[in-house]
Amino acid sequence: MICPQCQAMNEQDSMSCGDCGNSLTADQHIPWSSASQYPRTPAEQYVPDNRAGQYIPSAQARTREFRLDMRRLSRVEQVAGGATLIVLISLFLPWFGFNELGTEISVSATAVDGYVVIVVLLAVLMAGYLLWRSGWEEFPVSLPITHETLLLVASGLQFLLVTIAFLDVPDSGLSREFGAYLALIASVAAFGPAVIPAIARGRRRDPSDDRLAQDQVEQERR
Repeated sequence: MICPQCQAMNEQDSMSCGDCGNSLTADQHIPWSSASQYPRTPAEQYVPDNRAGQYIPSAQARTREFRLDMRRLSRVEQVAGGATLIVLISLFLPWFGFNELGTEISVSATAVDGYVVIVVLLAVLMAGYLLWRSGWEEFPVSLPITHETLLLVASGLQFLLVTIAFLDVPDSGLSREFGAYLALIASVAAFGPAVIPAIARGRRRDPSDDRLAQDQVEQERR
């Protein structure tokens, strides 16, 4: 019979469990025949027992659920995500201004250049993607490219567009203000940690691969 407390197998006429000492009375024991060979529900797992030749239910399998946990992200991902949020906020701060003879004018990047909207969308998508990724122990979506490549391309495009907007002063009489410098620094902070591992991987390339490529080129020339 099966002990209802620890699920250990005991002799049919045992009065108590040999493993945990639980009392095996007639109204408590689970006979071998009650252990079903098939699960009752899809979420229930069954484990084999060599002596009975049957299966007994184990603890219910943990369901996959979304739970936000920033510790699942690497340090590079955390820095890139935080810097991207700063870029997003800085796009709505004063970028260019004019202050002379008591007249003060300031405009944001979104009010000057239309293509800055692309930076806004890109920053929202990057931040949302990293938040979504932090909610799963195993990412449920299969991407056509690696996560590192996606992060590198997105942060690199963000840095390029922010740099163009920073250099593109709409009027010679305007000066750059706090928002422009903050966005440029934040875009560098998001792109730098992502590009450094890629450069390091390129330096660690196997020299034999280069020799093999050279041999193939020489064979084609012949």
